[in-house]
Order: sequence, then structure tokens, then C-alpha cells
Amino acid sequence: MSLFSNLYRDIAIDFGTTNTLIFIHGLGIVLNEPSIVAREFNTGKVLAIGQDALIMSDKIHTGIVTVRPLFNGAIGDYQAMQELIRGLINRTKTRYSYGINRMVISIPSGITPVEKRAVRDFAQHVGARKVYLVTNAMAAAIGLGLEVREPMGNMVVDIGGGTTEIAVMSLSGIASGECVKVAGADMNNLISRHLREEYNMAVGELTVENIKVTIGSAYKLDKELTMDVRGICLESGLPEVRTLSSEIIREVIATPLNQIVTSIKKSLEALVTKPEISVDIFDRGLFLVGGGALIKGIDKKIHKETNVPVHVCEEPQTIVVKGAGEILENLEKYKGLYTT
Repeated sequence: MSLFSNLYRDIAIDFGTTNTLIFIHGLGIVLNEPSIVAREFNTGKVLAIGQDALIMSDKIHTGIVTVRPLFNGAIGDYQAMQELIRGLINRTKTRYSYGINRMVISIPSGITPVEKRAVRDFAQHVGARKVYLVTNAMAAAIGLGLEVREPMGNMVVDIGGGTTEIAVMSLSGIASGECVKVAGADMNNLISRHLREEYNMAVGELTVENIKVTIGSAYKLDKELTMDVRGICLESGLPEVRTLSSEIIREVIATPLNQIVTSIKKSLEALVTKPEISVDIFDRGLFLVGGGALIKGIDKKIHKETNVPVHVCEEPQTIVVKGAGEILENLEKYKGLYTT
């Protein structure tokens, strides 16, 4: 058995629009890299994946293209997805690794049966012998240590790169919620568009993300922030620097944030026929996870508009894969919370 364990690994994967995380049984989280592939334009040959491909994405020429295989939580480029995951898994191999025995994969709650089948097929193509699927929201709840099997309401909001998942859970099921195709990537696109339209300035993907993380906010800050941004003037083609403020960026990303808050309110209103669960949520609060949880003041904005306490967990970007890893290591305990 120990020899088998050495040869065949058990893996949990959270592959998102922005980042892919891998958890290995007995080791924990071993990899967190951007979900992106760089290829030669003419031949389709893979040149780089993950962080290496992201660095290339802002410095490419016409002979190289970069692809993000996931779009709004679904596989948009099946071949690129296989290349990305196979490459990332290979990076985690030891000299004695042979293959994958069990693979737990977190998926959006709004995924269709056809998309589920595509995920299973993809997992088998990269070498998994047994595949288990769990929704992102359920994995996040388990990663947070919530008792999702008890007769008690728990609410999780996962703001990722391509989707925002909202789920109220009780007795191992989802009582209310939805998967909204509005998330961090929409905020990035709006920031990039603002720079082009307002300043005639182009910046790279890494710069846009840095703007959002550094001065992006959902609620008025006690002390507003500024940031010098370096880019290229689209008119002259020369480098230039612009100073941005947190007030401006807050206005720029307000629309997707408001859409997310509206969806949270709708999920809470849907509990009108389940008052006991609703009371649990108002007593215990909702738990905010995913990269979007790091936007300054987002907890204050949600609390102000819903009157529900909001908890932002530590390391919100890793909670889903932690939960998937917990399921991987205790499959019997969590039977009923995943599908095969």
C-alpha cells in the first residue's frame, strides 16, 4: 500500500479563470499559478504555462498568443486546459511519481451537465483514475470549517476571477443561491478600459491587477490612496506615468460590485419561506472568500446594504482548494457533498 501511495498520488484542484491551485494528499497546497497558456501562433506549440506565460503575455509579439482556457467558470479552450493542468501537475511530480489515483475538482455551482461531463473527461485525459466533483461554495464552506451537514444555515460568497458564487447551505444542501458571471475579471476590464478612454493609455494585465489590489475599494476609505501607474501612450507610443486615486477606481469598478451585492440580497430574500435559516444567517453572518474578498471595504459595503455581518477569512484565495483537499483526505466523511 505504501508503494502504491508513492506511485499514485491523490490530488485536489481548484482551477479558476484567474488562478489554478493544486493540493496533494499529505503535502497540502503545493502550487498556485495563473491559469494561462502561451503558444506559438503558427504551430500551436506550447511555450509556457502559468506564471511564465503570464509574464510573457505583456511582452509578446505577433508570433506568440496567450490563452486563458476558462471563461466565466467554464472550459472555453479544452486543449489549452489539458496543456495547462498536465503541465502544472507535472511540476508537482517527485522522481517516484507515476500517476494520479483520486482527483477532487471544485466546479462552479451553475455548471451544466454537459460542462460537468467535459470536466470529468478532461480529468481522465490528464491521468486521473477516479474523479470527484464538488461545488466551489461547498468546498469553501468545508475549508472554512463550517458544519454544512448540520441543520443550520451557512452563507458563503466566493468572488473569483470569472464568477461570483453565492450559496446558503444547510443539511448538506444548498437552500438558496446562484452563480453570477460577474467577478474580478470584469473589474480588471473596466480599469483597463478607463485608462484607454480617459488617458489614452495602455497597460499590461499585471499592472491592471496591481491597480485593483493596491487602490481598488468598494467603500469610502478612511484615508484615500493614490498610485503612480506606468504605461504606454497610445497616441505617441512613448512611456508615460499617470497618478490614479482610490476614489476614481472605486467609481470605475462600482457596477460589477453593485451587481454582486444585488445578487447577495436576492439570495437572502429567497429565504423568506425559510425563516429559521434566515435567522441563522443574520446571527452568524456571511463568509466572504475568493480573490474579490481582498478588495478594500467590500465587507463594509455588503454589511451596509444587507445588514448581515460579513466575515473575510484569512487567505481567502486558498479556501476552496483547502476544502477540496479536506474532502480528498476524508472522502467517506464527506460522502453526499460531492458527486462521482
